[in-house]
Amino acid sequence: MDEYYLLTFESTHAAISTEKLLKPAEVTIMPVPRFISASCGISVRIRPDKKEYAEEIFRENSRLTPDDYAYYHIIRGGAAGEPSCDRLEPIK
Repeated sequence: MDEYYLLTFESTHAAISTEKLLKPAEVTIMPVPRFISASCGISVRIRPDKKEYAEEIFRENSRLTPDDYAYYHIIRGGAAGEPSCDRLEPIK
């Protein structure tokens, strides 16, 4: 089973800026999965063990508004084989 959190963005600039901001939380850049649609094809992947740390950094330092990004919880490899994707509330 593969579990992670994902930030998707309305612009490539927002994705790259967020990746740099969250580097201390060991995030990675990845393409937006096909089962999620977004204006930008780049997303930032957050490991479950780094979620709270990444959220803290984002909350304290990001200038993005909830209109600039979406936040998801992804679980792949469940019983049906299909990914489970839940959209989360914006980071506050």
